[in-house]
Amino acid sequence: MHNSTYGHITLLLALCAAFGGVRQTARAQAVDGPTTVCITAQAAQQPQTLVVVPSGTVFATDTDVAGHAAHAPPAKAIVTTETITLTHMQPCMVADASSVVSHTRHWLAEKVRPHGGVVLHAVGEVSGNGVDTDMGDEDTSLRDLIHSGALSATLNRTVQDPVFLQESDADLPDAGVGVDTSASRDAASDLPSQKYPHAPGR
Repeated sequence: MHNSTYGHITLLLALCAAFGGVRQTARAQAVDGPTTVCITAQAAQQPQTLVVVPSGTVFATDTDVAGHAAHAPPAKAIVTTETITLTHMQPCMVADASSVVSHTRHWLAEKVRPHGGVVLHAVGEVSGNGVDTDMGDEDTSLRDLIHSGALSATLNRTVQDPVFLQESDADLPDAGVGVDTSASRDAASDLPSQKYPHAPGR
């Protein structure tokens, strides 16, 4: 009788533990962001490493040939929608994000899917109607990480809810013949990518 009671209690405890584990797993998956942002092992090797990646940071696939060569996959881009902090002990962290659409930069995917283990690298931050690749308002250490390719993002699931940029006439809807689009161009004129077409960036 004692052994039977002990067996029932053990079984009950095991079921409770299993149920608790399932709830924790479900909760972890529920808060898991669609992307994982990381700094490279080399950048994270210093124990005092602390990298604040601001909301609005844009990550993209290489666009040097994307959209122009038959063998190149279409370029894709996402933008973080929350600020995260990376450290020596935690060089990667999940983050919420949206897709980015810009005809100027050949980022056309409104839904960015995690096919083929795609990796995106930080290229700048959203500013006004476009992407500021110089990131002059950010710390030098963050700019250096971005320009050296040490900050990247991978996709955990499809990123959507697109942000539409209007960096040039290529992004503007067809307003008809004779319609002046200079106001829209001026709205993005503060961006280095517009002032200096050959500014660093992908």
